[in-house]
Amino acid sequence: MKKILKRMTGIFLCVAMAVGIFGTTPAFAEGEDVSAQNTQAQAAQWPTGPEVQASSAVVMDASTGTVLFEKDADTPRYPASITKIMTTLLALENCSLDEVVHFSATAVYENEGGTSHIARDLDEEMTLEQCLYAIMLESANECSYAVAEHVGGGDYQKFIDMMNAKAAELGCTNTHFNNCNGLPDPNHYTTAHDMALIMQEAIKNETFLRVESDLSYTIPPTNMTASPRPLQNHHVMLFQEDPTYGYQGAFAGKTGYTDEAHNTLVTAAKRNNVTLICVVLTCDNLDYITDTRSLFDYGFQHFTHHTLKDTKKESLSGTISLPKDANLKSATYTDPDDAAELESFTRQYFYDGHPIGTAEVSSKKASSSDSSSSSSETAPTGIVTPEANRDDASSTGSLSSPLYILLGLNAAAILVLIFAVIQRSRKKRKRRRRKNHRK
Repeated sequence: MKKILKRMTGIFLCVAMAVGIFGTTPAFAEGEDVSAQNTQAQAAQWPTGPEVQASSAVVMDASTGTVLFEKDADTPRYPASITKIMTTLLALENCSLDEVVHFSATAVYENEGGTSHIARDLDEEMTLEQCLYAIMLESANECSYAVAEHVGGGDYQKFIDMMNAKAAELGCTNTHFNNCNGLPDPNHYTTAHDMALIMQEAIKNETFLRVESDLSYTIPPTNMTASPRPLQNHHVMLFQEDPTYGYQGAFAGKTGYTDEAHNTLVTAAKRNNVTLICVVLTCDNLDYITDTRSLFDYGFQHFTHHTLKDTKKESLSGTISLPKDANLKSATYTDPDDAAELESFTRQYFYDGHPIGTAEVSSKKASSSDSSSSSSETAPTGIVTPEANRDDASSTGSLSSPLYILLGLNAAAILVLIFAVIQRSRKKRKRRRRKNHRK
């Protein structure tokens, strides 16, 4: 009997130790850098990006806004002629293509010379459409200035103010425009990420895409020029059939160069219904092409889209970007603090600390018949939902699955020992009765 009690005591001690090991939250040593450990864990999960020579670079998923790779993407730098993406976007949003643009003395004489131009004359007139082709294909600075004056109603500064207001509206945080064409100016700067946001908006415009899709264009004779003027796009990666520089799927973009900015490049490419935007700033030689190619390859090879599905209690509308080998259940999200009081709200999703997209969420108005069968349903998203978290918390508390297994095994062992003790006691009582009976 004493031996059995000792065994039972030992088992209880083992269970107590197990609770101490598995039932507590791991603690970090005093002074240990928790954020560093988290960063290392994230780096192990998020695909490692390529080495790029650009001073600043970013590749972003155009649909979800997810930044797949960045290098100093929020550092302000000179943009050069990629500025003209914003100029073209504002013109398309505020004017009609058949409007006539007049070339002032300032547009002609202060924006030609050693800068990029197509040699327009004072008082020349072109349609807005013709000007936009000259801006996006030949990077014509005098056409950019004339368009800015036209859109601003003759007030050039008004157009510059419109540029900065639009940048702020799109979420740009380190951008300030001081001209419409990107010529060097200490007060004219942007970042790789901000330019990606501007390009993200631009490619939503069908007319912008049409202008970009025409790799060549001819301006017909005007009131001042008797000969037609052929134009050709300078962005060589858009020529997909070019075996040297073309990139399969590239469909829009803008080049830029000044001595101060060096080479800059914005490009959009699409493969398998995934559209990526790449921006590189301050590049030398052909690094702006090789870096862009490397970043696009990285994005298309390592990431994919997941369309979010409804849960039993919520309607979800949204898409997130995830590494192709990622476990969907590892994605997390945050809701607004007052989400419980709202009929609909925007939910932000994360994977290893990286924002990966948003979803519009609204609660379902479940009927009584639906609620009776909902207990057998499971959330089809593969992402842990608030309902699942609460259910898990109420059923498991702070204990882990291994502990439940251990407790179950020990409970079974204890029951067996108790049964053995009872049986042993019964046998002893029978023996005593027999001895007494014999006496």
